[in-house]
Amino acid sequence: MTEAAVEAAALRDRIGSLPGWGADDIVIEPAIPLLASPSWRGVDGFPWRATRKSRDESIFIKVMDRDAGLYIDIPSAFEAAQRASDLGIGPNVMLADARAGILVMEDLNRGWRVGTLERMLEPGIVDAVVAARRLFQAGKPLPKRKGVFDEIEQFYAAATSAKAQLPTDVEWLMEELRFAAVFFQGLDIAAVPIHGDGNVSNILISETGEVRLIDWDRATTADPLEDLGSFLVEAFAQEPEARDAFARTTGAFDEAAFNRARIYGVADDLRWGLIGSLLAAKSARNTLEFYKFASWRFLRCRMAVREPRFGEMLRRIA
Repeated sequence: MTEAAVEAAALRDRIGSLPGWGADDIVIEPAIPLLASPSWRGVDGFPWRATRKSRDESIFIKVMDRDAGLYIDIPSAFEAAQRASDLGIGPNVMLADARAGILVMEDLNRGWRVGTLERMLEPGIVDAVVAARRLFQAGKPLPKRKGVFDEIEQFYAAATSAKAQLPTDVEWLMEELRFAAVFFQGLDIAAVPIHGDGNVSNILISETGEVRLIDWDRATTADPLEDLGSFLVEAFAQEPEARDAFARTTGAFDEAAFNRARIYGVADDLRWGLIGSLLAAKSARNTLEFYKFASWRFLRCRMAVREPRFGEMLRRIA
């Protein structure tokens, strides 16, 4: 049997222990294609769909890849997914076994679509996404307490130790974001639990406009503006649209807060560039374009840091 067949057989036994299910009449197959570039999708854990043919019902299973330990705090991620389930802002979680790396959820397949940049042009969708993130932030702190600046240092050290391919100007990018981190250290920031990943493919949208947040693997306890910044940098290519969304969802336009959110977005690009480079060097899954993804995130970070207004944003964050 292939490794995939062995895993599917083991999952069938695991699903059989869930209330209302059983090992009979269940078909387990890959749910979605894995894609590192241009959109990081299905990379953190292999996506399976278990379908009971006789009832025409299915569940979604995420089995964390062995690479996940390089860049994900799995217990914290699973706790965040469970909280999102309880709050109604994420898929209903049926099983969260962090030790085994298995997350079983309702299958939001029919009637739901993955978020796209086009859907981010709809104010109602954007407002619903930000509202869901804000609801999650009202909870108690997560076990993980690393912010984006902490993780930049962590993944830079890991990538250099792995002798990963990095852009020639990576030291300059690191120094610029370290310089930014010093500015943030002087701010009075009340850390809250956050989703932490603004990728629009982490949003599911129903036919009626409901939203659910998925892939809580970057969830941590940090500045709520870090959460918003990671979303704005992914959802809006231009500043005017990001500014409008920020003002609308926060109730007013606070320039200092907006600048903080934007710099967090720049830092998020550097973080993901480093993660992509690390996996390109360490992962056995050499058919996934990790470094292509990393190159895009490094490029967008570089463009923002070279922008003359980057220094002005830093000067006006408080």
